[in-house]
Amino acid sequence: MTAAARSPELSIVVVNWNTRDLLLALLGRLLPDPPLPCELIVVDNDSGDGSAAAARAAFPAAIVLPQPRNGGFAYGVNRGLERARGRWVLLLNTDAEATWPALQALLAAADREPGAAVFGPRIVDECGRGQRSTWQQHLPRHYLPRALGLDLLVSARAPAAAADVDNVSGCVFLIRGAVLREVGGFDERFFMYFEEADFCERVRAAGHRVRWLSEPCFVHAGGLSAAQAAERTFVAFRESCLLYHAAWHGRGWTEWVRACLVLGMLLRWCVWAVAALVGRRDRAGLYAAALRRLARPGCVGELCRRPREVPDLRGAPGAGFS
Repeated sequence: MTAAARSPELSIVVVNWNTRDLLLALLGRLLPDPPLPCELIVVDNDSGDGSAAAARAAFPAAIVLPQPRNGGFAYGVNRGLERARGRWVLLLNTDAEATWPALQALLAAADREPGAAVFGPRIVDECGRGQRSTWQQHLPRHYLPRALGLDLLVSARAPAAAADVDNVSGCVFLIRGAVLREVGGFDERFFMYFEEADFCERVRAAGHRVRWLSEPCFVHAGGLSAAQAAERTFVAFRESCLLYHAAWHGRGWTEWVRACLVLGMLLRWCVWAVAALVGRRDRAGLYAAALRRLARPGCVGELCRRPREVPDLRGAPGAGFS
């Protein structure tokens, strides 16, 4: 593979933040001799561990794009999408153990589904246990049962065979390159979490299908970047949830979702506060931080006033590919 290849079949976009060893291991599995025309784009979100320099030195075939700040996952993805030229674009986490046989099987399965635009495969953890990799559409009516710990009342069963779904996991996320011209990139208002759900919603609103594939299978360790900033990511998940509902369901329903989130967090904070009395302080502080943030009366109004930040990719290098 060379960066000058005119028409790569696949562009792999990897967003990295302080996971140097994982990044180098991933690149080592995919480079230097991919079995198909491919470009590998690493977007480094201002890591402090030398990730960008190490990747560039060890893998000169990779396109390494250091960023001046950590703008979040959607921000990093978009910098990669702006450079991607492939007929297919794959978003791949550094903690996903991708191999070329699995990637080729994923592309082959996607090619057999011309009516679908986004694909997600089956995901397992390091021990081979299945991870949830597809979700139903997020709706305001789901949040009161969840706040009360009654998730089973609203959670749809994960499919056992390939099926059209509402959302697939962003850790291994395959996009038909042509659809990016139509819907644009990811919404950069989402620092992390819910950005792939918002993208899938926009893809489906444009008349395309989102497809989950039971084979091939990928291993995902999960949460290693997030674990480095636990409070920030804990709060970001809940803010992104509200931002998603502000974008798709309006202010009134988003206030309802906020009230349900606050109720659920308050109930769980009480449990963890009791646990803290016997020395388990790991979660009570996280719930307290999220409660302070989401309990502010103007929280939803602020999110509703923020305009979308979706780059237009029609002029990007890959805009001519179908």
